[in-house]
Amino acid sequence: MESLFDKLAARPQRSIILLSLLLLLAGNWILPLTDRDEARFGEASREMLQRGDYVVPWFNEAWRFDKPVLIYWCQIASYRVLGVNDFAARLPSVLFTTATALLLVRWGRKIKDNKTGFLAGAMYVAGLHIAVIGRIATADMAMIFFVTLAVWSGWELTRPEQLHRKKFWWLFYIALAFGFLAKGPVAWLPLGGMILGRALHQNVFRLPLNETVVGLSVAVALVALWGGPALAQTGGQFWSVGMGEHVFNRSVGVIDSHGLAGLVGFLASLPLYFVTVFASFFPWSLRLPGTIRCWWPERQRDELGWYLFIQVLLVFAVFSLVRTKLPHYTLPAFPCLALWLALRIGGEQNVSAWAGKRLVAMTVFILVLTLGLFTYAQNHLLTKNLWLATKAHIKPETKIGCFGYTEPSQVWFFRSVVTNKVTLGNVKLAASFLTNSPPFILVMPTKDLTNLPNTNGLMLRVRGLDLVKFNQRDLTAIVRE
Repeated sequence: MESLFDKLAARPQRSIILLSLLLLLAGNWILPLTDRDEARFGEASREMLQRGDYVVPWFNEAWRFDKPVLIYWCQIASYRVLGVNDFAARLPSVLFTTATALLLVRWGRKIKDNKTGFLAGAMYVAGLHIAVIGRIATADMAMIFFVTLAVWSGWELTRPEQLHRKKFWWLFYIALAFGFLAKGPVAWLPLGGMILGRALHQNVFRLPLNETVVGLSVAVALVALWGGPALAQTGGQFWSVGMGEHVFNRSVGVIDSHGLAGLVGFLASLPLYFVTVFASFFPWSLRLPGTIRCWWPERQRDELGWYLFIQVLLVFAVFSLVRTKLPHYTLPAFPCLALWLALRIGGEQNVSAWAGKRLVAMTVFILVLTLGLFTYAQNHLLTKNLWLATKAHIKPETKIGCFGYTEPSQVWFFRSVVTNKVTLGNVKLAASFLTNSPPFILVMPTKDLTNLPNTNGLMLRVRGLDLVKFNQRDLTAIVRE
């Protein structure tokens, strides 16, 4: 009897689209943008839309240089269709994740068969880390889509027998450009994988130097269509801060305690991603050790497998050397890892039963998490509880000051109404904020209220879970209307 997995694999494109949208859209309307980066991206896109400035992102009335502009454009487009809300902010990431899974289906089907393509797409989208981060309102999934497109088109471009090289040449360098516009130079790692592939298999990799130079010129020119005006508008700060602080400093230093300080800490953290992959790529990661061990002796005869493996190792190696460590940094390798594994095990006799059980289990787990736990958690979130307690007292002209608790999610909530900057700072600055003329709202930890000289006004106390630090906290809002 044909299994459910085989029925889905018989129509892989439709199946993977439906599966991905089911897993990634479920519950996206329940939780607000409480993650720091989600709130920053979502709010920056809203402020760009409000200003009519589609070149430089803004957050809380200040330039935001953390990432290039592509994801903000996508979120703005989503806002125009669905309105400014949490679901609309997350929708572009869901669509990019789905598109990446679809790329794997098409590539796997082209190489081998429908089952291999569907298996690759399913392992990617139903892997634990992608199932979580594939829905959030950040730039990662846009970058991963264009990295995957570059890896595929780069493979086709280097085939000596390829009859449509011009098409794949354009695809590759356009993908590099848009990947850069999504998240910067990390999106150009596929080019390094191609160069390594040619160095290891010169006879089967066609990569003429003149074509490469011209292609890179095209990619740079496409980036410059946005980058030039952005640099001019910010006096060069988008490059000096964006590349200096958010790329170079993360590479050579530990940012926000995401990593271990000192030489010993750096050496100790080198194998981190080779361990975390077993959680991030769960449950499929459990097949990796045995599959690698069986494949390794024949790797030189498997040109595509070796190419995919090089792309994976390159991502892991680069981010192992980067001092700042976060688990999602290696996610650009996961599409290649999923396709590599699918090509290795797709022909096994019991693969449908093995993969089908795990796919069902992951689907149930994700739906329980997003529709069950999210529904429960939404009533226990600190920032949302603060918003619900104060929103009846907020007018467009209300001044907001948050001291001792400065999460970006507060800006996302408050600036949905107020038109001025939300003041963020430490508790020592709270007293000076009280000198403002009403209407204003001052927010600070309840335990620090004794430090204020004057607490007259309506006092609203809220308690909830701080998701960033994952602890319960008490806040008090002083309202003067």
